[in-house]
Amino acid sequence: MTEVIKKRYGKGLLLLVGIASLLGGGAILFHKLSGPAPSGAVQVDERLNVNSSSIPPTDLPGFFPADSARLYSFRYDDKDAFSLAVVQYRNASGARSSAVLFPKESQDGVISSSQTGLRNEIWQLASEAILKHAPEQALFLSWWDDGQRIQYLSGREAWLQKPGEETFSSSVWRAFRSDLIEASNKERDRLEHMARWLTMDADKALSEIVEYFGNSRPIYLLVNNDVLLRLSEIKAYGGSDLGLKAKNIPAGTNLHGDIAQVKRWAHENGEGNYLAHKEGRYYRTWVTATEGNGKDTLLVRLLPFIDSLKKLPDGVSLVYQSGWGGYLSVYKVEP
Repeated sequence: MTEVIKKRYGKGLLLLVGIASLLGGGAILFHKLSGPAPSGAVQVDERLNVNSSSIPPTDLPGFFPADSARLYSFRYDDKDAFSLAVVQYRNASGARSSAVLFPKESQDGVISSSQTGLRNEIWQLASEAILKHAPEQALFLSWWDDGQRIQYLSGREAWLQKPGEETFSSSVWRAFRSDLIEASNKERDRLEHMARWLTMDADKALSEIVEYFGNSRPIYLLVNNDVLLRLSEIKAYGGSDLGLKAKNIPAGTNLHGDIAQVKRWAHENGEGNYLAHKEGRYYRTWVTATEGNGKDTLLVRLLPFIDSLKKLPDGVSLVYQSGWGGYLSVYKVEP
């Protein structure tokens, strides 16, 4: 898998131009998928409601035929927020598996405007590229729900696909619990390993990954901007606190003014190394702190932060990057 489908951006400001608007409920998705509170207490938000219903498995096509599927529609303060779907299927070895997916827009041929519809399109294109270019023996490393999507949509094996108890302190993930296959005590080790690797120094993490898996098969890493929504969950599994600061910055009618506003906030509240993701009428912006080593961690180095765009970590090569400001990227780990 050596073809770079979309080149890594050379100028960070292009992020603010190329990111599509993900309309409707973006702030809710951010807060609700961000995982357990630092205390580990179960989150309960009576303003969040969910309805679920069975849908035809053919509505969620993948590499494997789905046995059943359910659609979960979330409302917040009695307003539509977002939708997610879960499919049940048998993997290549015949084992029962599940996958959380972003449903497509209800109307074919229409450019997606919802946050879930756009993510559906991104994942469809990514899975096609993975299927076309990654060898059959490839092994993908990612956070657990991304791993589910990798395997179901592309057929390639994902090392981490099952959540543990900490995940279900989130109101959103708790709604899916009966449809998800949870990690055993042995499989929980994978959650802890991945949480550590994502939040440790990039060079050290890549060295550990190579040592852990050896040279028996090609290893790939998949990350996307949504992993930043899961930092408290990752921390609950033993990951380090990256110390990132985040803020919703309103989007105006002047792009240059928006860029200036984002940059000003990033320098006033951190070291200026930011990632801006447009969600409807605002930019969800993260910046690395002036203190600490968050800037050098594997996750930050692989995501489209401004400084990360300048140079990849040694030991990986970019083999695929989506549109929408480089929302999703696939890297090959070089032995």
